[in-house]
Amino acid sequence: MMIGMMFLWPIFMLLFLALPIGLALGGYQLYRKAGETGGLLPAARQETATGYTRACPSCGRFLREEWINCPHCGAEISPVTR
Repeated sequence: MMIGMMFLWPIFMLLFLALPIGLALGGYQLYRKAGETGGLLPAARQETATGYTRACPSCGRFLREEWINCPHCGAEISPVTR
């Protein structure tokens, strides 16, 4: 029994050492990747004002000049005066 344990202790030592080292290296890789890309999650896309001329006074989203109601919140929009 003691001879069998003598051959198994290096395996147990590798398991107990490899697990924390592997977790630390994996965490470091995630940290490094987050620094390169600006974060682990993709950034939310911003709406652009291309083709839109004004903003809804109720919800603040961009509106086209010809719209009379906001398609997002349904608020009535006053006509554009020039």
